[in-house]
Amino acid sequence: MGRVRRLLPRKARLVRQAPQRTPLVVAAVLTWNDTEMTSACLHSVLASDYSHLKVVLVDNGSTEPCGRRLRERFPSIDLVELTENRGFTGGANAALERALALGADYVHLIGNDAVLAKDAIGHLVRELEARPEVGGASPLILDPGGEMVQFYWATIDRDLCHHFHHEFGVRLDSREWPTRESEFIPFICMMWRASALRQVGLLDDTLSVCWDDYDYCVRIADAGYRLLMATAARAEHRSGGTIGHYSPYTTYYMFRNRLVCLFRYGRPVGMLRASPKILRSILRQMKLNGRNWARQKALLLGGLDFIRGVRGVGHPPISRENKH
Repeated sequence: MGRVRRLLPRKARLVRQAPQRTPLVVAAVLTWNDTEMTSACLHSVLASDYSHLKVVLVDNGSTEPCGRRLRERFPSIDLVELTENRGFTGGANAALERALALGADYVHLIGNDAVLAKDAIGHLVRELEARPEVGGASPLILDPGGEMVQFYWATIDRDLCHHFHHEFGVRLDSREWPTRESEFIPFICMMWRASALRQVGLLDDTLSVCWDDYDYCVRIADAGYRLLMATAARAEHRSGGTIGHYSPYTTYYMFRNRLVCLFRYGRPVGMLRASPKILRSILRQMKLNGRNWARQKALLLGGLDFIRGVRGVGHPPISRENKH
């Protein structure tokens, strides 16, 4: 019995799917006059399990060659050395520019006082890949030791120029922390979509330090993007490790730049209605300063420089410590 032969096409074509491209993440870390805290940060970034990663270190005008010493410890990093300290915004912009020049799909801007979990970058990329409407995403921010939640989510009141933080100071193991959107996210270790950065632009150099994150969160929202807390990703943050916590230095910028952002984004009618609250917040700050005359002077100087139109680095007190 003869074999039954089927008629087949002369050449069957195998359809193969192109391998999915892994997005390039450029992690950009800033340092200023520090090697030890920055070493811990860089070590955590380089220990990431994400496969397509480049690391940029920006030495923001250190008086000692901190950047070169760190590159000796971590020879794979790409070092950018600035000849002078340009404030956080200037250093961050140098980092963002370098990351974009390297062809980043996502730029992970990381302060040197942060330490990332090994899988944090991968979690952030997966969330951003799945949600094209999200311009930037952050890990859940924890206190050093990883037991307490330092930042989860916040809302913004533009007429008051304030960001209200919710559900912080809670033990991590006390509840679930679902991924959620947030109107404001501090720039501790934000991962940005490169296309959003190109559309919205870089940070505002006229702010230098403090409220630059508020300003950019408002700008990116106005451009139609959302911000996400991708809570499967985790990072620990040493609050105030870089610029001091409630120091005269930060007091100057916090007050001056809050006034800048208030008049930039607040509605005249809304600001008028909120004026009693604004005044009370200033009085609370003065009460908090107490007899710390260096901080009281910094508050006054920040207000005067706002009125005089002084922007950028300005005239902040040198002290970054919370001392009288």
